[in-house]
Amino acid sequence: MTLKMIILKRTVVFLTVITLITSCDYDDSTALNTIDTTSNNGQVTAFLTTPDQNSLVQELPDKFEFSTEVRSDLVITIDENDIRQEVEGFGAALTGSSAFLLNNNQEALNTLFAQDQLNLSYLRLTVGSSDFTKIGNYSYNETGGAPDPTLSLFSLEQDMIDDNPIIPVAQQILSIDSEIKFMSSPWSAPAWMKSNNSLENGFLLASNYSVYARYWEMYLEGYKNAGIEIDAITPQNEPLFATDDYPTMFMSAQMQATFIGQHLGPRLAANTTVSPKIISYDHNFFVGEDPDYPTTVLSNPLAAQYTNAVAYHAYGGQPSDIDAFRDVYPDAEIYFTEQSGIRTGNTTFGGELNFFLKNVFIGTLRRGAKAILLWNLALDENSGPTNGGCDICTGVIEVSSSGAIRKNPEFYILSHFSKFVQSGAVVINSTQVEGQLLNVAFKNPDGSKVLVLYNDSGLSGQDIRVDIEMNGQRFNYAVPNGSLTTFTWD
Repeated sequence: MTLKMIILKRTVVFLTVITLITSCDYDDSTALNTIDTTSNNGQVTAFLTTPDQNSLVQELPDKFEFSTEVRSDLVITIDENDIRQEVEGFGAALTGSSAFLLNNNQEALNTLFAQDQLNLSYLRLTVGSSDFTKIGNYSYNETGGAPDPTLSLFSLEQDMIDDNPIIPVAQQILSIDSEIKFMSSPWSAPAWMKSNNSLENGFLLASNYSVYARYWEMYLEGYKNAGIEIDAITPQNEPLFATDDYPTMFMSAQMQATFIGQHLGPRLAANTTVSPKIISYDHNFFVGEDPDYPTTVLSNPLAAQYTNAVAYHAYGGQPSDIDAFRDVYPDAEIYFTEQSGIRTGNTTFGGELNFFLKNVFIGTLRRGAKAILLWNLALDENSGPTNGGCDICTGVIEVSSSGAIRKNPEFYILSHFSKFVQSGAVVINSTQVEGQLLNVAFKNPDGSKVLVLYNDSGLSGQDIRVDIEMNGQRFNYAVPNGSLTTFTWD
């Protein structure tokens, strides 16, 4: 992720009208057409966020009742029997910088993870340093350049020190919610394993694929011994981007397919103590990059034995770029694993709502995303601590040097999902209103339903009145312009 990429992406999005579709953007061939048109849906509660921030996930005083009355020509129809993907959770990244700011900060941790507050359920960890690490560049097996094929110097110690307390903070989070899920992504292999003997830039030497797979295994075992079980991994963060500004590593699609299929996959499959899901790619929607990367990996017969999942970021391209991949691999699992908010003189709360809902949340959930993870959980008032890279990024919350906690737009957007959509929920089919109302619907394990609805009618837009229909019954709602509303009912 680069500053240039972030600014370019936001500029393109704010100037482009994204064409919407009339139903969920993935295969609906499994739809069940038999519904009970006499069922009495439950009373509906609504929570509203407006672009002027006068309402922030605020419960509306009036309840809505389903009836057979038709009050609008615009209709969103929800089919609770047409089940799509299971949702694994919503969250962000516990980077070294975030861990430094959250360590022993019970107020901030409760704000993010307590069930009656934001209730995040899925976290991404950095394997070694990233561009948000207070202590600078490091891996778990640095040798000063000398090869260490037995990994005799491997140590997780730097993930436990006061300036980089990733393991202690993960343990503190687990004490709040023991069901939190973790995934892990590296920015670079150890320097001595790479073509340029540096944590920055370069690529992993093929001669070190096997030892790097063992490095991964030791990392996973070490974290499990610390009480942190890693549910999923990606072999490389943003594998098509390499820079000298912070730890990065180029990994082509063929390199990744070989590494997964012949080294990482077999080693982890043989391990009886750790068994994370392997998720491929972990980079942008496509703009001037390799649009066939996920297809190349999954079409490799050896790699395909160990992965059927792809992760995306939104720093380039748009969610519709996923469609071509899903046309070829309709059963592949989709994850969204990184996107940062930004702080500039032109950034507005309403603009962030628009960007994140179109490009991250609704845009990918309607294309099969099983989890939505943003970038830093927490940053300070100076968008740091940084280790190169972005200096205008924002976290889900800001923790200032004085200890004050500020909730950023990402916090409120996440709230509309994480507070209401339970882990293990499924996305259910819902129709879109062309070019005006974006939405995604869910059915929770307890049977309750959730609809998240965004009015995307633009700066000159207006409130839109719509009927929301399920099981032959409707309720009516006037959606304020630019607003985000979550509805829940039994």
